[in-house]
Amino acid sequence: MKMRKIYFIMLVIIIFSIITACSNGGAKNSGNRIKEQGDSDTNVVDKKGETNQEELAGIPRTAADIKTYWPTAGWQETTPESVGMDSALLADMFKQIEKDHIPMDGFIVIKDGYIVAEKYGSEFDKDMVHPIYSITKSLTSGLVGAAIKQGAISSVNDKVINYLDEDKLINLDDWKKDLSIKNFLTMQSGIDFPEQTQKGFYNSDTWKAFMEGEDPAYYIFNRPVSDHPDAWNYSTGDARVVSKVVQKATGVKLSDFAKQNLFEPLGISDVEWPSDRSGTSFGGTGVKMKPRDIAKIGYLYLNNGKWGEQQILPKGWVQESTQPYADTNHNFDGDKYGYFFWLKPINGFETFRGMGLYGQYMVVIPKLNLVVVQTSSGMDVDPLLEKYIIPAIKK
Repeated sequence: MKMRKIYFIMLVIIIFSIITACSNGGAKNSGNRIKEQGDSDTNVVDKKGETNQEELAGIPRTAADIKTYWPTAGWQETTPESVGMDSALLADMFKQIEKDHIPMDGFIVIKDGYIVAEKYGSEFDKDMVHPIYSITKSLTSGLVGAAIKQGAISSVNDKVINYLDEDKLINLDDWKKDLSIKNFLTMQSGIDFPEQTQKGFYNSDTWKAFMEGEDPAYYIFNRPVSDHPDAWNYSTGDARVVSKVVQKATGVKLSDFAKQNLFEPLGISDVEWPSDRSGTSFGGTGVKMKPRDIAKIGYLYLNNGKWGEQQILPKGWVQESTQPYADTNHNFDGDKYGYFFWLKPINGFETFRGMGLYGQYMVVIPKLNLVVVQTSSGMDVDPLLEKYIIPAIKK
């Protein structure tokens, strides 16, 4: 009887051991299958066949169902390969930025309406606003178009003096009487403001008087005409005059007009836009925005001023405002100049961009259906476009 009991106990132990071994083996195999599935999703595998997650930092790992949508409620992401781009090159770009200690604060690549690369540095993240400096000018340009669409301004050929208070004008000569809105949009007002030619200008008395004066738009318009008025001259002052014109035409300051007619339709809400002592919005600098919202402005321009079913900017405005009206003589690394937009070919493709101090960029490349946004504390976007982003697009 005892022997039977011993045999029974041994049999139970053997059966339990077999069941445990099978269970462990199955779990191990199941774990391998999960890992292989993960490898398949990322499409970036090292020489050992294992996924290197660090290689894909800043690159979406999940392919979206590509279809037309409008990012009013937010941008969608997808793998670069799903829109014909190379993940490896984009990943290499971010690695190079890190290796060279380039001061990147934010960087977004949008292809066919989808984010295919996005990364942040310093203390910034996607939910934080960033100074955009002179990209502000490009916003001002678009708002002139919106004011024309509403009928508040009839044309860029309108004379500026028709929108200004006559009793505040001094030194008014025939040149100034003939100045149009277009002259200011293209930096061809001829009014003396040596922003590009005077060393240390941003520490000068002229800059201080402009930024801190009671009514900076009139300070600019009342300045003397330069010795070479026909020459292109970079002037943040010209943009303040345009801001004043839009305010006079619409009855609201530029920042409020932007909120109603540009930002809200695009789903943009978190914008800081300062005003001067006269209650006129800065027209050429000072705005802070999130990089993803800057990208919405670029995407609006990529789609010829249309957003969903709504034509935000007049038909033909984007093409008109990104035509070359002046040669910048490569000042600030530009080429030609439109309505507060810089025009420059990269790798054989025409680009137009808003540019700001310390490396702020909103670049649109229509033929590639591409928008690139960069915020920085001192970084040039063009080498990244030339070496990584445009080559990443598979022909």
